[in-house]
Amino acid sequence: MSAPTPPPSGGSAPDQYTTPDAGSTAPAPGSPQPPYAEPGAPAPYDASSPYGGQPPYGYAPPRKTDGVSIAALVTGILGMALIPLGLGIAGVVRTKDPARSGRGLAIAGIVLGALSTIGWIVVVALVGFLASNDDFQDAVQQSYQESYQEGAGLDYEVGECFDYPGDSATVGDITPADCTAPHAAEVFSVSQLPGGDFPGDSGVEQAFSDTCAPAFESYVGSDPAETTLAAYYIGPDEVSWTLGDRQLLCFAQAGDGSKLDASVAGSGL
Repeated sequence: MSAPTPPPSGGSAPDQYTTPDAGSTAPAPGSPQPPYAEPGAPAPYDASSPYGGQPPYGYAPPRKTDGVSIAALVTGILGMALIPLGLGIAGVVRTKDPARSGRGLAIAGIVLGALSTIGWIVVVALVGFLASNDDFQDAVQQSYQESYQEGAGLDYEVGECFDYPGDSATVGDITPADCTAPHAAEVFSVSQLPGGDFPGDSGVEQAFSDTCAPAFESYVGSDPAETTLAAYYIGPDEVSWTLGDRQLLCFAQAGDGSKLDASVAGSGL
């Protein structure tokens, strides 16, 4: 058995661990090398893997829109004043977390909440001012009363005549009539009772005595105690009073219930 032949001068012995097996092909010099990883290093990204492998450098998971910020925007659009303000501030704080988006929604909710809060303050202040303004209340009362009288068919003026079926004037049965033709009654006074609580039926009757009696004498030209006419009134009851009815309508008709065929103004009947 002969001794091993030493390698040529300047050479090195072949590495028995790296020598390719028979039939294998070593990579040619300069060709791309397999992406071997150092021990403990992350595995290279493999796009062909069904799971994508490791994400590439700089990849960030999708951010979830913050629900509180969405609620701030929605309540702000609905004009819910302080609610979107609170939700918007909470949304701004919550969206500091990088995992949550929606900061713009929260800010929009704060802006809309501030605007609606200012609007509600103006409305409340205006209502308070109008509620304490006597002139405004009188105008509203007058307008409401006129609407009520017109709807009830009692929007008559002094000197106008009307008819009604039966023996008594009932609201809803009254119809306008020509004073120069046969008619049931003629209006000789229209007045307004003072506001406040309903005075009761006795209070309305007292107003009739205090108001209609002197108005009758002035309009007809005769003493109510000596006339052939009869004086009556239509006034508010407890229900109509709550609806703004304050009108006391005084009218004259024939004492025997017959039809009048002319105006009683200045007749002295």
